[in-house]
Amino acid sequence: MQCKFIFASIVLLVGHVHSFPWDIVVSSGKQLEFYFSGTLTHTEIIPSAHEIHSVTYDPVQYRVLFVNRNTDNLIYSFDISTKKTQHLITRTWDRHYLRVVYDPVTQALYWRAGGGIYTYSLNPAASNKEVDGKLLIPLDHIAMDLAVDSCGRYIYWITDKNIERARLDGSEREVLIDYAVYERRSLAIDQKTQKIYWTERHSISDNQAYIESANFNGKNRTTLYIVRDDTMVNSLAVTKDAIYWHNYYQGGIWQLSKNQKPLQATKLYSLSTTACGACQQIAANYTLKEQTEGIKSCDALRGLIPNDSKSTSTVSICQYYCFQGECSVSAEGRPTCSCKAGYSGERCEVNCHDYCLHGAVCSLNEENKRVCQCTSGYEGDRCDVSICKDYCFQGNCSVAAEGQPKCSCEPGHSGKRCEVSACKNHCLNNGVCSLNEDGEPVCECTSGYEGERCDVSICKDYCLQGNCSLDAVGLPKCSCLIGYSGVRCEVNACHEYCLNGGVCSLNEEDEPSCQCTADYDGVRCEVSAYKDNSCEAGSTGEGKVSACHQFCLNDGVCSLNEASEPVCQCTADYAGDRCDIPAFMAKWVLHAYKDVAPVTRSDAVKSTCASTVV
Repeated sequence: MQCKFIFASIVLLVGHVHSFPWDIVVSSGKQLEFYFSGTLTHTEIIPSAHEIHSVTYDPVQYRVLFVNRNTDNLIYSFDISTKKTQHLITRTWDRHYLRVVYDPVTQALYWRAGGGIYTYSLNPAASNKEVDGKLLIPLDHIAMDLAVDSCGRYIYWITDKNIERARLDGSEREVLIDYAVYERRSLAIDQKTQKIYWTERHSISDNQAYIESANFNGKNRTTLYIVRDDTMVNSLAVTKDAIYWHNYYQGGIWQLSKNQKPLQATKLYSLSTTACGACQQIAANYTLKEQTEGIKSCDALRGLIPNDSKSTSTVSICQYYCFQGECSVSAEGRPTCSCKAGYSGERCEVNCHDYCLHGAVCSLNEENKRVCQCTSGYEGDRCDVSICKDYCFQGNCSVAAEGQPKCSCEPGHSGKRCEVSACKNHCLNNGVCSLNEDGEPVCECTSGYEGERCDVSICKDYCLQGNCSLDAVGLPKCSCLIGYSGVRCEVNACHEYCLNGGVCSLNEEDEPSCQCTADYDGVRCEVSAYKDNSCEAGSTGEGKVSACHQFCLNDGVCSLNEASEPVCQCTADYAGDRCDIPAFMAKWVLHAYKDVAPVTRSDAVKSTCASTVV
């Protein structure tokens, strides 16, 4: 993308010698092109430029001031005599197209940013506390263009809503033209005629632009000329005899003579049409002598006109050359500067004073930008950020010997940045952690858990033979396995139930029952199969057989009634006095033998030990 800006009128450099003639300077993308009578005489490439979109001329210091549109919209100067480019303002806080103007009397820059009008003085005697400019006039609407009345000490600006002015210090602000239009683009001032000029379009469908004029106080508004079949007239400029503008769609510079009747526009030069319509502007150099001739109220501007008889003197060459330093003339007749502390650059225009903070050292890089070498403990473009800022999460920060931040953690925290709490993952099973007075973690356990870290379930090992759960108040309770009972299922129903080696098992009702050895009978195998002890193991004597001995068959359980007679308790599969009848046959068998006397066992039955059935 290329943008064309014109800076017209013949420049008479008194006291400075330059190697090329020129009357117009055009910014085209990344370079400045100088023309004389329509012929290109010099091209100056600006290596650091992204897109130059505003130019103006300082006739006292013989330099072109311009805006390099990039991330921060830097403001630079190009010295015509030395052909040196210098960076003046680090950033203007606006990424939109800027319009920069200059007051040679106070050596102050003014520019439009989104939120208002900013200023910065290049005068060595000025005290700039804001190193990148200060807000002079806040605006409710974006100012499309600015102009400075160096004689009357006013700054003018235009918006789509109105045209205003204020003193160069921002005071006495007043509205001069108060009516809204679709757009206003360009503004220029003519010191000679005491008039302001601007362009405007009345509506979005309006296919013509109006060149308007008024007195400095806004009175006597007049339409000078109507540019038809065009909707992009940019950047008015005024000289002694003519008004100039750039016609974007027609790709050229046009001139309107102030003395011709009727007024008729003439195309002077043809320029290549670019896609950057909004940034195409014209700036015309009005020589100081032409501007102030016959104007009694402009002594300040008239006093800057070089005296031809002294133009080669040291005073004339050095006057205003060094911004913050002492000027001297070299053997070759060139001015050189010895800068004050805190300033640098070929003309001491770079203000390092108070730019780098906290004792940092300020210097210029290859692009003439200020850079800071920070002291230990600080960082940032201006060394304005402490490396301890927000570094330690729960502790105090200090700068270690190697210049790195170091944390002294508060009780209960650890880690390089005190980011680890002692409570982190300390309490288990949803326990709530807090720190005691010593900064140690303590846990408040949820229901069902205990221990220093709530890591122990209160059900663990509680139920000996069963499953554990919590009751309504959070206490453990047991659901016992079959055959067990007790608060903790600690009681076994078979435990020591069957005597004398009997084997215990549970029946269908979960009650214990015994399978006795051959030598014992009874519900718990508590009855010896013998009436006396004559047949104990190892004995060879005779003894009487117990009435229960082998009386109940098919796993029937024998017991003695009050008459010491054997009685059988059969399993479900058998019936009969001795459990000798299958259950499914019991009905018919018992009926058939209902009159048969029950089987009894005589106490007189004898058996020898050797013949006892085990």
